[in-house]
Amino acid sequence: MEDYKYLREIESVSSGNGFVKYIANRVASNEYRGVQCSQHNRLTFEYFSRLISVIYNVAGTSVFKIHVGDDFGDRQPQAKTYYEIVDGIKLATGKGTVNSVKKNTFPDIARMGFLNRYDKNGVKIIENGSRTSVYSVGLSALGCRFAQATPFEKIKLFTDGIDILTKNTASELVEILYLNDFGVDSIDLLEFMYIFSDDRDGITTNDKLRLLLEYRRLSASDKEKINNNLKLFCNPENRKDYDNKLLLRDYSNWKNESQQIYGLLANSTYFKVEKNKLILNTGNYGLFDVAANRGAKAKSEYFKAHGITKTKGYDLHHIVPFSKAQNKSDAVYIDDFKNLIYLKDAKHDEFTIAGSKHVIMKYTQNNPHILFMDVEDTFILVDVDKDALVSKSFLPKVKEYNEMLLRKFYYM
Repeated sequence: MEDYKYLREIESVSSGNGFVKYIANRVASNEYRGVQCSQHNRLTFEYFSRLISVIYNVAGTSVFKIHVGDDFGDRQPQAKTYYEIVDGIKLATGKGTVNSVKKNTFPDIARMGFLNRYDKNGVKIIENGSRTSVYSVGLSALGCRFAQATPFEKIKLFTDGIDILTKNTASELVEILYLNDFGVDSIDLLEFMYIFSDDRDGITTNDKLRLLLEYRRLSASDKEKINNNLKLFCNPENRKDYDNKLLLRDYSNWKNESQQIYGLLANSTYFKVEKNKLILNTGNYGLFDVAANRGAKAKSEYFKAHGITKTKGYDLHHIVPFSKAQNKSDAVYIDDFKNLIYLKDAKHDEFTIAGSKHVIMKYTQNNPHILFMDVEDTFILVDVDKDALVSKSFLPKVKEYNEMLLRKFYYM
């Protein structure tokens, strides 16, 4: 494979830069493309909102049968409601066909939790399970809630769906942009594509932040050389004669997928795009206060309460994540120093990899461990002395605040 000469060109940019070595290794992997979702849709909030409204207005809470098989212009008697919905979507959004709605759009909104899909026997299909033929669909309880929600509530519900589609990428980026100590307050498309789209095992949030800093140390000419050689290496024409499609590389598809996810994130309560960069959303429908200084107040209060200082190799972690906030008022509750714990990088990565779902804090005074559980009774164990920098005397207050947040956001 002569195209490996382009990787050597990339590696020659800087032998001591961690990003250079990383990106060469990444594109050599068959899993180089990373997070993929909504590959066939431009799933903007406006399109999604109109889509749900059409389904709700036509079918309400009812389950309805869809067109079975490919559409060749025939009309199947059982799918009358479905055809009415497809026509309504086309009228409201300017796009949508019998095939595209059921094959591309419905799978996405089902994965997001807004639609239930059923097999030939009327049994609800488990999303992300084995491939199953779909015969009927209907809005889920969440879908009906969305249809009746206020504008802000709709955007927040859409944001939660985006987090599912992007494998918690949204939550990961919020934590980085809000709590990092390196002045990182924006992410551009190529930074997302080259670093934050990577969902391979072993690549942690801290790895990504480190790689981002390494990438930003490169000169503009070095970045251009890397980019040009990535395009040359990831040219599908290079390996079109090979039978194994896993060996193919396609820069355009990789970038298109990243642009799609980037667009999804930009339509959320978490983020907005300014000057082609993703930043925290402080707009009318954003989750963050324009006066907020990336969590600086909560961080300083945490260090003061626990009697510690900023320490290399540790990260602040929100026990109850921002994803539970439905508005700016909720975000204030979550961004409280009593909802933070200062964890070693490796332990913090355990929470991130698990989707930040271990929100139930179990602790008894003078115990050497803190137990963080999720609603399914899985847990992450934190050694107070080895895994975290905390004041043991202050932990009962953290537990008390956690119990209040659990009542407020999880009704426990």
